[in-house]
Amino acid sequence: MCVCRFFIIFATIFTSIASKGMMKTMKILLLALFLTGVAASCGDKSQKEFGRLLLELAGQDETIDRADWQRISDFLDKNKAHFRDLYDGSELKAEAVKAYIQDFFGHRRPPREINFEGIDGKPLSFRIFLEQSGSMAPYDSPSGDGSFKAAVMALQNNLPGKAEVEHIGEKGYTDFRAIFDDLLNKTRENEISILVTDMIYSVKDMQGVNPQKVFSEAQGMINSVFKEEVERKAMLVVKMNGSYNGPYYSYDNSVRQYAGRRPYYIVLVGDNQSIARLTHDRQLAAFADFKALRGYENMYLYEARHLYAPYYSLLLSNDDIRGRFQPERGQESRITSIEGVELDKNSGDLQLALAVDLSGMLIDESYLTEVSNYEIESSDAVKIKRIRRVTPKDATPAEKKYLGKATHIFVLSMSGFAHDQEVKVKLMNRLPRWIAESSTDSDLTPDGHTTFGLRYLLEGIYESYKRMNDGEPEYFEFELNLER
Repeated sequence: MCVCRFFIIFATIFTSIASKGMMKTMKILLLALFLTGVAASCGDKSQKEFGRLLLELAGQDETIDRADWQRISDFLDKNKAHFRDLYDGSELKAEAVKAYIQDFFGHRRPPREINFEGIDGKPLSFRIFLEQSGSMAPYDSPSGDGSFKAAVMALQNNLPGKAEVEHIGEKGYTDFRAIFDDLLNKTRENEISILVTDMIYSVKDMQGVNPQKVFSEAQGMINSVFKEEVERKAMLVVKMNGSYNGPYYSYDNSVRQYAGRRPYYIVLVGDNQSIARLTHDRQLAAFADFKALRGYENMYLYEARHLYAPYYSLLLSNDDIRGRFQPERGQESRITSIEGVELDKNSGDLQLALAVDLSGMLIDESYLTEVSNYEIESSDAVKIKRIRRVTPKDATPAEKKYLGKATHIFVLSMSGFAHDQEVKVKLMNRLPRWIAESSTDSDLTPDGHTTFGLRYLLEGIYESYKRMNDGEPEYFEFELNLER
């Protein structure tokens, strides 16, 4: 039976009984207490239900997206009487709701900051550009395998709305200054611009030009275009591979016929919030699955601000754990602070199992799971011994609430523990190896893996983001507190 209903029935019975024998003053006092309990109980019940809904929606990914916001709005609409402060008349006050949610999560252990993405209800719009230099046409040759066209069509078909493919650039050369200026500086809020290109920088007359001069010009072009906007915009570069059959224009303006595989690239640009929405908005899940595109090879995400805050929690019972510790009190379904830390008596070291959700990010898994891409700040030396996939063996009944939706286990190792300390584990944003491996300084003999001068373009863009970040950028970090 509902507690509210119970109080009402009880109060009615009590009034009847009290009227027959109890003193009038006592009757009124106790009746007032019962009625106060009715109101408080009904309000508490709605607030608890709302709290459970918030934990369901954002307890793991710490994000409220458009679909989450709709469920929150629907719940509050059905319970207006208990959330009057969140309404202005009949209108829901979005800022007041966000403040309520931030306060709710801010008072949990550990406190969390919630990201709000796409809650204004505005859908993302998309622009798709196909670079039209002469070396792009052979990707769509009738004698090819159709993988290039299939990838471009998949981009279109997986969008929730329509986006026509437009041509951009010149046929005789590639003016990346104009192209990147359009992508970076003319892409609006709630908009994603997509460029399909071979990423080969060229000028009007390449004959007799020293390649190093071309590379220098490319970097100069990047420095002039990629300025303040990089703080607000993120850029994803996806390396693809498709069949190519037709003329290939080398850096010295010579032309040769080439038939075989060739790399090309899909470049996405949008404001930070829009790029983050690609993997958090359920309607965009199919579009954002670039690994599923025919011909996918690799990806790299440029960003100057943390787009992602993945879920993480220490486990209490796992085969990878060595030593002794216990969670600090007050932590519920997520553990980031431990105390009573002691080294293992047999091995003489300490090992912690950190469960992390590495899904839903536009970062290749090979990069996410490469130990050397992480840096750790701590008083005593801490290293990542390995990063492995979560297995059914990890999901014991006792550990499920801490495991959450984690996809990987980080095994952290310490050979000594002398100080109480905060440990920060950071995934650094570095140019992946595939960029240098995909670049060549001479394309007189084209091949299926490399692109002329690619590293000079992408390294130049990286330096622009690095300057805006005031040092080496990072994708995200985990903070742990360890006490003796």
